[in-house]
Amino acid sequence: MSRECREKLSLNGIWKCVPDEDNRMEGNIRNKPVYHSEELTWEDIHVPAHWQKAGYEDFQGVMWYKTVFRAPSLKKNKMFYICFDAVDYYSEVWLNGVYLGAHEGDFDSFEFNVSDFLEYCGENTLVIKVTSELDTKPERKKIAKGGLYHWDCLPVKQEGLTDCPEVPSSVNAHYPNPLVNPGGIWKGVYLEERCKVHIEHIQVTPYLKDEYKKATIYLDVEIQNNNSKEAKIDVEVSFLPHNFRGKIYRWKPQSYFQRPGTSSYSMTDQLSNPKLWWTWELGFPHLYKAVIEVWVNGVLVDKKIQIFGIREIKMDEKWIFYLNGTRVFIKGNNYLSDQFLSLMTKESYQLDVQMMLDANMNTTRLFAHAEQEEFYQLCNEKGIMVFQDLPFQWGYESTGLFIKRAEDVSRRFVRMLYNHPSIILWSCHSESRYHDYNKLDNMLLRVVKELDSLRPVIKNSVLVSDKELPHFFETLDDFTDYIGTHLSVHWVGWYWGKIEDAEFYNPMFVTEYGTQSIPNEDSLKKFMNQESLWPVNWEIYRTWGFQTNIYQSMMGSVMTQSLQELIDITQDYQVQFYKEHTEALRRKKYNKVSGLLQFHFVNTGPSIDWSIIDYYRQPKKAYFAMAKAFEPLHLSFNGEVTDGELGKTATVTPWIVNDYNVTFENCEIAYKVFLEDGTLVDQQCLPVPKIEKDSVQSFESLILPVSSGTTVKATGQLKDSNGKTVMENDKIIRSLPAEDEVQNPFKSPIRL
Repeated sequence: MSRECREKLSLNGIWKCVPDEDNRMEGNIRNKPVYHSEELTWEDIHVPAHWQKAGYEDFQGVMWYKTVFRAPSLKKNKMFYICFDAVDYYSEVWLNGVYLGAHEGDFDSFEFNVSDFLEYCGENTLVIKVTSELDTKPERKKIAKGGLYHWDCLPVKQEGLTDCPEVPSSVNAHYPNPLVNPGGIWKGVYLEERCKVHIEHIQVTPYLKDEYKKATIYLDVEIQNNNSKEAKIDVEVSFLPHNFRGKIYRWKPQSYFQRPGTSSYSMTDQLSNPKLWWTWELGFPHLYKAVIEVWVNGVLVDKKIQIFGIREIKMDEKWIFYLNGTRVFIKGNNYLSDQFLSLMTKESYQLDVQMMLDANMNTTRLFAHAEQEEFYQLCNEKGIMVFQDLPFQWGYESTGLFIKRAEDVSRRFVRMLYNHPSIILWSCHSESRYHDYNKLDNMLLRVVKELDSLRPVIKNSVLVSDKELPHFFETLDDFTDYIGTHLSVHWVGWYWGKIEDAEFYNPMFVTEYGTQSIPNEDSLKKFMNQESLWPVNWEIYRTWGFQTNIYQSMMGSVMTQSLQELIDITQDYQVQFYKEHTEALRRKKYNKVSGLLQFHFVNTGPSIDWSIIDYYRQPKKAYFAMAKAFEPLHLSFNGEVTDGELGKTATVTPWIVNDYNVTFENCEIAYKVFLEDGTLVDQQCLPVPKIEKDSVQSFESLILPVSSGTTVKATGQLKDSNGKTVMENDKIIRSLPAEDEVQNPFKSPIRL
């Protein structure tokens, strides 16, 4: 933003605070924190920060903040705003004893016009009341914070949970309830001087046509006129490349007579042969920037820059995504960087995004929350798609008052993130309950579709269907039955079934799949004491989130000889899970499966859960397994050992999956098959004349006698036209259960 248009005075630094756990300080007309602050004992606190990370680790409730600052002089045609980049969760603001207003939500910025209340060239007192409490009824929450507040990946004690958290039966005595609700002024605060006529909001909507050779750019600009009479304004717009070289487009200036208050102006123009935004697999993520200038009487009064991308995203009834008309198979993760987002920096986001790229992921699901702006900018720049949840997770209070508040939150949420080309979908509610599905979710779906008609919008994160989801269910049993046959979470080998059952499942789209594992020993020692680590104190392990009962049922004996052995058992199981499931599901690409989102990417705090990277950003073994399983050009094997009249035989079939939008020619598959004792029983060299772009291809099966043991192992390489190995892989081939032997408690779709 141009310095001649706006000037900022940062109010960050050391403030004063006083806890008000019982919310009594404003309980009478005296309002001590605002009008009698000298009667209270104020302590220092750093702003911005969550108060739990600024000296009040165990506090929940109301915190009063206060700072004193000097304001500059007031200039002609200028005005001042107090601006908050984000406060968590509910805030009320006073300046010099004058009540300015309130704000709900932890994610977005808000501001107040304080021109009439400042002491110019003098001292000013700013007081903020911040409320962040724990809900007394977690399945009927009154706080719209989603995964940042109520989630089993937050530091929670895992009791004997045996059911899948996404189904209605999860409301039980052992269910993990919130222990911490982050609170505080966690992003910057500043006093901003701006002209009386200024830009409030910009929204850019590209619309592609003529086989993607032309783009109509719809630009909506909200302008505030704080004068007492109308003003003649001139709006000048230009578009220019942001991360590439290209042509600068200048629109014809538009003139308007604007009445006092806020007005919205819509402008359009055409771009020929636009450079499109692509994922890193399919091309380059071209970005443009729109420069909007507002002039009054020949004077530049405001200027803003908005980064955007030109792309089209569509999703068909089979949940297959199309980016600019090109099919794209979703390979990604579930992500929430840190329960305390104030701890995240641009550098830490850069590390996380690079680790996603190194793991061959093209998509990240932001689990029931919004990250900081820097994260979205990186996804825009690196070509990573974002499956964006709204901040709703599990159950909420089913009252009209809460639903009205949730509508306001969701409108601001979508408005804040609208311009990011990386966002390809809105998911209204993560794992909603029956009462929410019938009421809250219908409102969320309507509002989001109203705000954004060009992105796909889904009602519930755990439900997939080739038809529109029902608007309501008359009974809980009806809801439960529907979930069972339309479930998008894939916990086969954790909450139910066995890893070996992977070949039998055909989910249309997988929003979550994974297992827990214990972090590396160096990371464990940073948050658990040695006495709890070894010999194992299972009660303490559960306190840090480990589902010990699931571990015992899936991995067998817990009597390990060392801590490292315990870590290896859990991490190796997680590796096996991701290898088997990811390869099996990718072989069904577009045939029955359209995308996979592993659960989850990084720990949100020190804990033992489903992550493949721990809180200290140390990768577990499964991180590298995921990177290999998500290779864009991928070789895998499947098959079966069967008993027949002539004894055991093994069927081995090679497969190639190509996610690139490029064809490969004159390749070769070289593979060997071994018995359990290591005896080589066969080797093959298969010519692959052509690997079509964006394809799945199987090759002739090899049928071999199994003279000893119950399994065989296939190992192979995919070689390019120069004989260079581009992919190596292996597979243990074993007998498969009959279809009726596959554990399927939620009636997930099994179609052989």
